[in-house]
Amino acid sequence: MNVHKAIEPKVVCSSIFSLFALLLLTHTDPVHAKSIGYDENTEIVVRGTIKQCTGRSYTKLQCFTLQTRTRIFKVIVAPQWFVRRIGLKLNNGTNVEVVGSKFFGRDGCLCLSARSLRFLSSGKKIILRDRSCKPVWQNSCVRESSCIRIFYQSQ
Repeated sequence: MNVHKAIEPKVVCSSIFSLFALLLLTHTDPVHAKSIGYDENTEIVVRGTIKQCTGRSYTKLQCFTLQTRTRIFKVIVAPQWFVRRIGLKLNNGTNVEVVGSKFFGRDGCLCLSARSLRFLSSGKKIILRDRSCKPVWQNSCVRESSCIRIFYQSQ
């Protein structure tokens, strides 16, 4: 008498697929600055007021909420260490112009990956991505220099 049951291929395939889908849905690896892409095709220019400036501890990115006349954007600026190193102050109530790549976040909110920030009151412009859209903080001299405030050039 043979007590072993044959395993049907359909059952095995559906089990493997279900396990894979479960792993994909529960994967909560935090977003890092390097993984946020920049798509020039979705680049827009918006003006508005900084309403809520936060550094997301789980992503280590400096973000703020930008209120325009018609929309609210979550603006992703740069890693917190870079913002501190260049001495960038993002205060609530400040009017700014943001050039950035528009996308929808995981939570469904409208986001901008900032390429540059211009403070409307002073005209000071901070470049966050170079001409090829590569983040300036990935440049090796930026990462290693302790004198970045002196050498960092804003326009």
